Amino acid sequence: MNKEAARIFSRVILSDKPIRIKLLGDSITHGVGGTGWRQNGAHIVTEFHRSPDSYCWAKLFKDHMESHYNCTVVNNGCTGTRIEFITEHFDELVDDEDDLILCTIGTNNRHHRYEWGECPTREAHMRLIYDRMVALYQKFAAKGKAVVFVANIPAAPQNERDGEGYRRLLHMSDIQDLWMKASLTYDFPLICMYTKFKNYCKQTGTDINDLLGDGLHPNDRGYDVMFSLLLEELGIAEDVVNSISP
Repeated sequence: MNKEAARIFSRVILSDKPIRIKLLGDSITHGVGGTGWRQNGAHIVTEFHRSPDSYCWAKLFKDHMESHYNCTVVNNGCTGTRIEFITEHFDELVDDEDDLILCTIGTNNRHHRYEWGECPTREAHMRLIYDRMVALYQKFAAKGKAVVFVANIPAAPQNERDGEGYRRLLHMSDIQDLWMKASLTYDFPLICMYTKFKNYCKQTGTDINDLLGDGLHPNDRGYDVMFSLLLEELGIAEDVVNSISP
C-alpha cells in the first residue's frame, strides 16, 4: 500500500458528501486495447470522446468505487496525448468540483518524431520531460487539487525501440524514474505501477506479452491486473470474486 496515496483516497470511506474523482491520462486510461473500446461517449476535449463500455482499469475502477462509496468517477483520459496536453487543456480537463485526481501520463513522451525537427539528446529530452512533469504538478498545486500521479506499466521490448517516423529516446523505466524524482523533490504521492506490474509478472511467471494486446496497451487480463494493483496501492479492498489470479 502507498500510504500517501491511500491517505488521500481514504476520504471516500464514510464520506458524508459525494466525492468527485477525476481520472486523467492517455490511451491506457482511455481504455485502448480492452474489449469494446470505441469513442462513442460524451465529449471530453478537442476531438476526444469517452469510451463508456471499454473493458479497462478505469471502467473497473469507476464501477467499483461508485458501487461501494459515496463518489462519482469521471474518466478524462485521451488517447495519444502527452504531459503537455493536460497542461495546455488543464481548465477543460480539471473542474473546480473535482476532489481527488488520479493522473497517469508520460508514456507518449518517450519519443521524438522526426517531423518535429532536430532530435534532442537523451539527456536533454529527459530534462525537458522532467520540467513538464513539474509544471503539471504545479498546475494542480496552484488549484489546491489533491492529486496522485501514476507511473505507467512497462511496455514490451518491441515497443521500446525506434519506430517509423520517430526515435524512442526514453523508455518506460525512465518515465518512472523522472516521476520518482519529481515526487521526492516536490513531495507529492506517486504510485509506481511500472514496478508493481513488472513484479507481478515476475512473481507469477507471467510473460508481459500475455497481458498486453500490442506490446503497449493491456488486454482485458492486463487491465484486470492494473485494477487490482491500483486498489492495493490505494488501500481500497477488492471484492474476492474480482481478485486477480495468475
